[in-house]
Amino acid sequence: MTRAALVAELAPLVGGSVQASWLIDAVVGPSAGDEEMAAAAPLLRDKAAAVASGYPLQYACGTWGFRHLDLLVDERALIPRPETEQMVECAIGAAAEIEGPLVAVDLGTGSGAIACALATELGAVTVHAVDLHPEALSLAAANAERTGATVTFHLGSWWSGVPDDLRGRVNLLVANPPYVTSAEYEALDRELFAEPRTALVAGPSRAGHDGLADLECIIDGAPSFLAPRAVVVLECAPHQCDDLAELARSLGTVEIVQDLAGKNRGVVIRCPD
Repeated sequence: MTRAALVAELAPLVGGSVQASWLIDAVVGPSAGDEEMAAAAPLLRDKAAAVASGYPLQYACGTWGFRHLDLLVDERALIPRPETEQMVECAIGAAAEIEGPLVAVDLGTGSGAIACALATELGAVTVHAVDLHPEALSLAAANAERTGATVTFHLGSWWSGVPDDLRGRVNLLVANPPYVTSAEYEALDRELFAEPRTALVAGPSRAGHDGLADLECIIDGAPSFLAPRAVVVLECAPHQCDDLAELARSLGTVEIVQDLAGKNRGVVIRCPD
């Protein structure tokens, strides 16, 4: 079976010929011959049918790109997204302002995308990553090994997983925690239901701002861990940025940053001396 024929067959199920090519490349590789295509066709058809039924294409592929990395992705963690890539870009740019060796923390690491990107793109950095779920940490550790990233992983809820010897030493904090409200979750595209709900949905802040409970928890615990002049990068939904900025001013000067689509996507906080 030729590649062209298989692409044409799968394209209506997965959203187009480009997506069909991604799926084929992930399963059999870009240089597979006709015999390999024929052997893999039943599996590819099953995966394409799952995608047509609402299963994420990224999970069907099993790997997905994040910045310069090719990461393993599955139901243990959220699929890395371009919006988060832009927040990492902000973090890397802000890290240039920090003098000396970097100690970076990724809270709620999930697939390890942020931690692995920081570890492979920043020089002289020590990266720690925390997640509440052992299965997510297992995936993140596999991605660190896959990408050659040096990351130390910790099991725990937000700051509770960070070792005490990092108190006062963290000068770069990056987090993409849950921020979807329960009401918003019910209206999401069906393919998002395959991703862990606990990695998406958060309750309200103490002041009643929907979806900001976990971000508030991160901000509350930050002062005892952050070093002077630390930089904090937090992702949220566009409509939450003003409320998040209000919370984040307790840590320092706040800048609202935008994603590649020009939408507000989070905040960068620069802590005082």
